[in-house]
Amino acid sequence: MNPAYAIGFLSSLLWGSADFLGGIGARRAPAPTVGLFSGLGGLAGVLVALPFFVGSPTPADLAWGAAAGACGAISVSLMYRALALGPMSLASPVFSLIGLCVPVWFGLASGERPRLLSWIGVGLAMLAIPLLSVTGGGEGQVSREHARRTLVISIAAGLVVGWFLVCLARVGGAAGLMPLVVARGSGMAVLVLWLLAQRQPLLPAAPARFPALTSGVVDSSANIAFLIAVHRGPLSLISALVSLAPAATVLLARFTLGERWTTWQALGLATALVAGVCISVG
Repeated sequence: MNPAYAIGFLSSLLWGSADFLGGIGARRAPAPTVGLFSGLGGLAGVLVALPFFVGSPTPADLAWGAAAGACGAISVSLMYRALALGPMSLASPVFSLIGLCVPVWFGLASGERPRLLSWIGVGLAMLAIPLLSVTGGGEGQVSREHARRTLVISIAAGLVVGWFLVCLARVGGAAGLMPLVVARGSGMAVLVLWLLAQRQPLLPAAPARFPALTSGVVDSSANIAFLIAVHRGPLSLISALVSLAPAATVLLARFTLGERWTTWQALGLATALVAGVCISVG
């Protein structure tokens, strides 16, 4: 078996785990503060990997990196907020799938013509979102109002994630990792300005610091694993594996937080995962 598939699967697990850790941190401190602190871990991870990915970025590459970082800062805050509200089994698949759909529509507007399988994936994603929001009223379940609030924030997070991917995709292939360093820096700058404007502390509460910092490190590790995988295997298949990241978040929430799924949510999760594969492969 091509080891690229194992590395791609590893990147999927890392991304889902990073989301989970960020959500845990956001339950203990405001999401923007957690996002800023996680950025330190993410920046450290990129800087460690920088010498191994030598490139020659152009000013345009750095500008797209800065734009991606700004989108990333907003998306991280929204994602962590959605994950903190929970249930994570609702938040993670929704913002992940919306984040996949945005580049598909952008590509269509740019002249790309996705295959039928991609359109099937988009349709399944639209079906999965309402299924994932169907919560029960029994013990251990959240109210419909709470689920609706999580759903709205998750959709907003997914839209910004999608534009983050679009901006990052504009970075040239020979740019190396420096645009990612710029992205981390610009994202942290946006969060600092926001927190100062809101007169909020820049450091999260002590209980949130470890999961936040670890989330950033794991997120950068996922990026590195993805880059290694796509250099050794087909992009479509590696992307299909990476699109399964919500499964890691949902499973971690199920087995560590005891979140329960309704039958409709379980069906929605399965539909969401199939949609992610269809969009990536198609």
